[in-house]
Amino acid sequence: MSRTDRLRLAVRTVGEAIVVSPSGVLDVASAPQLRTFLLKQLADQPAAVIVLLQDLVLARAYSLSVFTSVARQTTDWSGVPLVLVIGRGQDRQLQLHSEVAARFIPVFRDLASALASINRAPARQLTKLRLAAQSGSAGVARRYVAATCELWRCEEVAENAVAIVSELVANSVIHARTDAVLRLELRRQLLTVAVSDGDSTLPAPQPRNDALEGGRGLAIVSALSTAWGCHSTSTGGKVVWATLRVPGPDTAAVLNNGWRNGK
Repeated sequence: MSRTDRLRLAVRTVGEAIVVSPSGVLDVASAPQLRTFLLKQLADQPAAVIVLLQDLVLARAYSLSVFTSVARQTTDWSGVPLVLVIGRGQDRQLQLHSEVAARFIPVFRDLASALASINRAPARQLTKLRLAAQSGSAGVARRYVAATCELWRCEEVAENAVAIVSELVANSVIHARTDAVLRLELRRQLLTVAVSDGDSTLPAPQPRNDALEGGRGLAIVSALSTAWGCHSTSTGGKVVWATLRVPGPDTAAVLNNGWRNGK
């Protein structure tokens, strides 16, 4: 079996979830392929990414650690659950290592149970806005974020959120030159500001140069946010995100009321 045949990845949509069915051997050589693929699926922000393990062969005892690694990488921002389905009648090795993975990631015996678990996810607020690749989009995004923060009672972080989205959208307009999607999410007192576009080039902070007016956008985002980062998406673009911790009990009250502003 050649290296390219060692791991095959099939994907389908079930409701609002992405279901990934890997088959073949999961080992040191194929783990990076699976990790990159899952990160792209999570960056697309479905309701959940569910991985069916029944056709996967583990080369080593630690092979399933790739899933915990992916889950840790997306903990700071996505809020999208990564779920494993072991299936029934699997070999003892897969059962044992799935039990270890279950300490960090939800593991179910069948797809139906995994899909049902999505409905038990923490309440969240979610809204999206499509933006054209033009200079005025940064202003549209700022006003949208300010209004949403007021609606969601996140006024304490509104100023920083507006500054962050201004930088993210401006970078997208200047460098990507494609339409973008602004995504705001409030979950567990964490506000996420994410901007996705059609350019595959991931941004990188530039060395500070006080003689230049530009080039400080990501430094501003880093300084104002709790965490930030970027990921490639499955469609060949990217998403750049930043999170802000929302203080006080008001956020929990909003979420418990079950408000939801579009999708």
